[in-house]
Amino acid sequence: MKITKLSGVSALLLIALAAPGCGKEEQPAEANATVEVTATAESAIGEGAYVEEHESGKAAFNVAADGNVKAAVSGPDGKPIREDVSGTLLWKDASGEKTLPLTLDAKTGLLVAAGPKLEADLTEIGYTLSVAGKPWNGTLHVPAGGTAELYANAKGSANLGLPEGKLGPHGGRIEIVGDDRLELLVDEATGEVRVFVLDADLKPIDIGERKVTLGVVAEAPQVVVLAPVAATAGVAAGAYLTGKLALAADPLKVTVAVRNAGRSAVALCGYRAGAAFAVHAHAPRVKVRMKTDWHAHAHAHADLKARADLDPKVHVHTGAGAKAGAKAHAKANVNVKAPSVRVTPPSVNVQIKAPSISIPKPTFKASASARASAGAKVGTR
Repeated sequence: MKITKLSGVSALLLIALAAPGCGKEEQPAEANATVEVTATAESAIGEGAYVEEHESGKAAFNVAADGNVKAAVSGPDGKPIREDVSGTLLWKDASGEKTLPLTLDAKTGLLVAAGPKLEADLTEIGYTLSVAGKPWNGTLHVPAGGTAELYANAKGSANLGLPEGKLGPHGGRIEIVGDDRLELLVDEATGEVRVFVLDADLKPIDIGERKVTLGVVAEAPQVVVLAPVAATAGVAAGAYLTGKLALAADPLKVTVAVRNAGRSAVALCGYRAGAAFAVHAHAPRVKVRMKTDWHAHAHAHADLKARADLDPKVHVHTGAGAKAGAKAHAKANVNVKAPSVRVTPPSVNVQIKAPSISIPKPTFKASASARASAGAKVGTR
């Protein structure tokens, strides 16, 4: 009986000891490999990576300040793609354009490249990935601190809070960039862009020493450095920053970089830290284009400037019986005859002095009649 019990206990112990080993062996090897590769990829690419969503999957990028690039590609199911994948980068900076190959690191499963140090407020980096023979294309506008700076600023701006869909005092999009609230809008007819700096109550304030650079992805990628507006009629110098964009429609991406008093901040409009940014054909657009009256105001200002060079009075001498120096107030579509003068709107007073305008005196006709009469009398004798 004892032997039986001991045998039973021994059997149970043997089973208990053997069970963990058996269980480990029965786990699918592919599941372990997938978990390991995923963990390795996430660890290797680093926190703060920027992810773009394509129709066939996602591409994650970590661009460091020193120019080193790591990229990870995953399919629609989220699983990393390590085979039949390659790519190139088109790097644009002050020195020109460089094409850099992305090579696959077999150990980490990442695509890597070594670019130049990031120095500009925004560096444009175009990428072309070949995934199972299909191209994935996109453009990154990266600040001097790399994608980590883009990630950190997005995370920080989310804490400031802003009502969803809130528009600025001029009807433009509001974007939080570092400590600044900016209103961004583009005239849909001319492509003129204006950026206003707003206070906590969303009222425009002077731009101060701020330098603003826009990185835009639309029909073609663009980088535009905005300039402070000059003083004009009704507009103070530095009221906003302005520039020009070539946009046939609202852009897919707008990255805003602000430099002020030696400090810089950056924001990708609509980007949330840790979330993939959609760049496929059905992705939402960044609403910045709108109808404005800037063009009409520009023409009105040009007219005012032109009229400033003219004498504000019009004196038309009409001959005998007319008051010398009489004022003619020209209005829209008014014709002043003898001689005919057309004055276009708006209302202008113009000084026209003799002999510029000369109106035949009635005495001329009378003299002519007298001569004709005299001639007739002579002829009848």
